[in-house]
Amino acid sequence: MPESSARTRRRPDTTRWDIQGLRAFAVLAVVVYHLWPNRLPGGFVGVDVFFVISGFLITGHLLREQTTTGRIALGRFWARRAKRLLPGAFLTLLTTGAAVLLLVPSTLWGQYGRELIAATVYAQNWQLASDSVDYLASDNQPSPFQHFWSLSVEEQFYIALPVLLVLLALVLRRTRWHSPVRTARVLLGAVVVVSLVWCVVETRTAPGIAYFSTATRAWEFALGGLASTVALSAPATRVARSVRTGGAWLGAVLLLASLVVITPTTPFPGTAALLPVVGAALVVLLGGRSGLQVLGRWAPVAFVGRISYAVYLWHWPAVVLVPIATGHPLGTRDKVAILVVTAVLATATTLLVEEPLRFSARFRTLRPRRVALYGALSTVLVLALGASTLGALQVQQTHAAAFQRSLETGDVRCFGAAARIGSPDPCVNPALADVRVPTPAAASKDDVNRMACWSNTTADFNVCSLGPTTGYTRHIAAIGDSHNNALLSAYAAIAKERNWRIDVAGHIGCYLTTAVQDAPSQAYVDSCNGWKQAALAWIGSHPDLDALVVTHATTKSRTADEAATVDGLVGAWRAATDVGVPVIAIRDNPVAHDDVMTCLGQMTGPTTTACDVPRTEALSSFDGSEQAVAAIGDRARFVDLTRYYCTATSCPAVIGGVLVHRDPTHLTATFATTLAPYLGEDLQDALDSLDG
Repeated sequence: MPESSARTRRRPDTTRWDIQGLRAFAVLAVVVYHLWPNRLPGGFVGVDVFFVISGFLITGHLLREQTTTGRIALGRFWARRAKRLLPGAFLTLLTTGAAVLLLVPSTLWGQYGRELIAATVYAQNWQLASDSVDYLASDNQPSPFQHFWSLSVEEQFYIALPVLLVLLALVLRRTRWHSPVRTARVLLGAVVVVSLVWCVVETRTAPGIAYFSTATRAWEFALGGLASTVALSAPATRVARSVRTGGAWLGAVLLLASLVVITPTTPFPGTAALLPVVGAALVVLLGGRSGLQVLGRWAPVAFVGRISYAVYLWHWPAVVLVPIATGHPLGTRDKVAILVVTAVLATATTLLVEEPLRFSARFRTLRPRRVALYGALSTVLVLALGASTLGALQVQQTHAAAFQRSLETGDVRCFGAAARIGSPDPCVNPALADVRVPTPAAASKDDVNRMACWSNTTADFNVCSLGPTTGYTRHIAAIGDSHNNALLSAYAAIAKERNWRIDVAGHIGCYLTTAVQDAPSQAYVDSCNGWKQAALAWIGSHPDLDALVVTHATTKSRTADEAATVDGLVGAWRAATDVGVPVIAIRDNPVAHDDVMTCLGQMTGPTTTACDVPRTEALSSFDGSEQAVAAIGDRARFVDLTRYYCTATSCPAVIGGVLVHRDPTHLTATFATTLAPYLGEDLQDALDSLDG
C-alpha cells in the first residue's frame, strides 16, 4: 500500500458513544432534579448511573492491564485517576469555599467548613451519614459541598478495587482461579450479593446511613464491573444483533422509567435502586453496537457527556449559594441562569483545566510520586481554607460567649422570657435592642441535654435527677421527647430555686402516647415503643410522685386525626393517674421558620421582625394536650407558656435579646433558662390546684 494511503487511512472509531450519552443522561437527570424536582422526581438516580459507568470502565481498564502485563501498577493507576479528577474538584472546592466566606452567614460556617474538609479528603459520604443519625445535626442546611458524597464513594471504590484485585491475584496465583477475569468475577459477584442484601436491610433500618454508605452502594459499582468481565470474556460481536439492540434499549427504558417511578419518598437505595442500576448495566454491556451509539455520537449529547463531570461539580454550589446571595428562593430566571453559568464554567474547566492537565505531554509523563506530591499540596491548600472558616467562626463564638455569660450572670432587665411580650405590660429594655445571644452560629450548640437523661435510638429508659436527692419539698418527673429535654435548663433552675426533685427522661422523637409516632424507620418505632413501656413501668414504681409533667413536639404525630391524637395522649397518661400520679401537660413551644438561623445570621444592627413567624403559623400544629387534660378531668392540669413566646400577632425569633430557637423547633438552653421563673410558677399553681 502506498505510504500516502497508509497515512490517510482512517482508524476505526472505538469510542463508546453510548456511554458518553449515558453520562449526559445521568448528569442532566441530576441537574434537572435539583432545579425542578417536581418535574423529574427520580432524577437523583443519575448518581447511580455514574456508579455503574465507573464500575464498568475502571474494572475493564484494570483487568486489561492485569491480563496483558500480569500485574496492576497501583501508583500509575491512582496517578491517572488523580490527574483526571483532582484539578476540577479542587478548583470547585476553592472557588466555592471563597464564595462561602463572602456570601454565607457565619451561622453556617461551622457546618460548611466541616463539609469542605470532608469533601477535600473524599470522606463526605461518611460525614453526611454521621449527620443523618446525629439528632443535633439532622436539621443541617444543605451545603454547597454536599454533592461530593458521591465522588467520595467513587474515590473509595478506586482505592479498594485495584487493591483487592492485586491481593486476590497473589493469593490465587497458583490455583485454577488465577485468571484475572475469573477472579474479578468471583470478587465482584460476592460484592453484589453481600452489598445488595446489606443495602436492603440498611434502607429499612437506617435509611440515612444507607443512602450515603459505601457498603450499601458498592454493589452498584460491582454490577458495572461484572458487566465489564462479561464484555471481556464474551465480546459484543459474539452476541446476536437483535439481542444486543433489544437489551440495550430495554436498559434505556428502565432508566427512563426510574425517573418517574422512583420519587424522593421511595425508600432508597434498597430494592428500588435495581431499576436504574440494572438499566445502566444493560446499556454499558450491550449498547456498544446498538442504536444508542448514534444517539451518543450526536454532537450536543457527546459534548454534554464530555463535560458531565464538571457540570456535576459546578451546578450544586450554585443551587445552594444563589438563594443565600439573592435572599429569596430560586425562581425560573435564577434556575435558567444557573444552567447557563454551569455550562460555561463546566466547558471552561474541561477545556482549559482538566483536559490540558490530563493529556498534555508534560503532565502525562509525570511520575506517580510527583503527582502524589502535587495532589498533597493541593489538598493542604483546600484544607487550609476549610480550617480558616472554622477558625474565624471559633474566634467569633468565643467573644460572643463571653458577652453572653456577662448577661446571664448580671441583673439584666427584660432578658429573654422576662420581656413578657404577650402580657398587657411587656418589659422593654432599649439596651437589648441589638443584642442576640447566643450567636446564630453557636445556637445549635446551645443545648444542655445529656445522655444521663436521654435515650437516642434504644429502648433504654435513662433518668437523671435534678435538685436535692433528700429533703426536697416536691418530687415530679418530666418525661417526653426532645422538646421536653430542651427545657432541661429550666427544670434545673426550678429544682434549685424551689427545692424540688425533678427526674427528667427523654427519647428521640418519642413521648407518652398510645398512638403510633412518626419515625424514619421501623427500628426507631420499635425502640420508641419499648421506651414508652419502660417509662410507664417506671412511673408505676414511683407512686410517690407529686406529678408527671409531659410535653411533646407537635410535629411528631403520624396521624392528622385530632381525635386519635387526643386518645393516644389520654390512653398513656391514664396509666399514671391510675396509680395516683397526676399529670401536668405543657403546651409545645411555637416553631420558627426553617431558615431562621440563616435569617438571623444575616441580621446586623438592631433586631428586626424579619425572622419572626405569624402566631397562627407558629402554633398551627395540633398539640392535643389541652383536650387530653380536659378528657382526664380533675387529675390533670394544662400549662400554656405561649404568652412568653408570642404576642397577639407574631412569635419573634429574638425575645429580650435571646434567640428563642436553636433550630426550627427546639428552644435554646439560654431562653429555656429565662423561662424558669414563669414555668416554675405555673407548675406550682398546678400542683397547688391538684392538692386542693
